[in-house]
Amino acid sequence: MARQFYYDTGSEKIGPVSGADLVRLRATGEINDETWVRRADNNTWRPLHTVNLSQEEEEERNPGLFTILKRSGLLGPLLIFLLGLVLFIVFAVGAIKLFWPVLLVIFFIWLLNKALNG
Repeated sequence: MARQFYYDTGSEKIGPVSGADLVRLRATGEINDETWVRRADNNTWRPLHTVNLSQEEEEERNPGLFTILKRSGLLGPLLIFLLGLVLFIVFAVGAIKLFWPVLLVIFFIWLLNKALNG
């Protein structure tokens, strides 16, 4: 689970945000290394430069597929598509299991028709 943080802008305390959010905020200049932060599970405030964000920084430099899909907004539609595909396959396999004798008869009729009218 991603670590959660709060940060102090001087006029308000904002959070919880993820460590990756802190890295992005620092990169855009919205916060700096002297911004006071604390972990959500800890009440001790300290400057951002004293917090080890190496895992979050590595994830920011080399995001995984899940992170890329989540940031792009494609995760929801992709999951819905995959669910639909799974349901279609389950339905198709169920239909084939139920109607295979009928499909076999249709196939043999088609094959016989091809052979006779060839």
